[in-house]
Amino acid sequence: MRIYAGRVSNFVAISRAIAIFTAKIGKMKDTKERIMEAAFVLMIKNGVDAVSTGDITKALNLSRSLPYRYFKTKRELVYETFKLYFCDRFFPDPGVPLPTTLRETLLLVSNRLAELMDVLGRAVGRKMDVFDYNCLYLEALKREPRFKKYVYLQSEKFSKCVDLALSSGEIKPLPPEFIKRVLLDIFGRGSDVLGKKDRRRNLENIISDMRQFYELIKAEVLPDGE
Repeated sequence: MRIYAGRVSNFVAISRAIAIFTAKIGKMKDTKERIMEAAFVLMIKNGVDAVSTGDITKALNLSRSLPYRYFKTKRELVYETFKLYFCDRFFPDPGVPLPTTLRETLLLVSNRLAELMDVLGRAVGRKMDVFDYNCLYLEALKREPRFKKYVYLQSEKFSKCVDLALSSGEIKPLPPEFIKRVLLDIFGRGSDVLGKKDRRRNLENIISDMRQFYELIKAEVLPDGE
């Protein structure tokens, strides 16, 4: 009985230790994400160069040294924040393929964009402007080569999704580069849209145009009765 009781006691102690460790990991993750959210909001408001780690910790009422527990440098913090808010919020794992149809992929992108704008809007205390969001995206591409490479890997998945939609007969046999370019412009990340500073590319227009464009390019009869 003593041996059994000892085993139970050890099991309880180990379980408590695991619970404490898990809670600490969860708290660390929450703090890291809070730091990145504050960094992103401040960068949208003021630009990347105008935001210091001190500004971020002041906004969160945290110690000035805390960000360096998670990021070696400000550049690393900015890079990880760009990845999270411009890529991973849409497609969390680069190794996981997109949905099997273009229609499902566009629906996924639309829903996640709407969710992200809601989260950021609550963080800044006003309705989030997609144009400002995409302008920061353009700046991110220009200033961080690693981010540009990461975006390329993500865009390759989307390109394959368009190619599959063409080969399966889901959409009409149009030039694939045309389809990709139009969808990029609709999403507000095309150079033409950003170059013209077109603030009409708000969330409602993006989602509506994406749906309408799909209706234009989809095949008359979808494969497998979709």
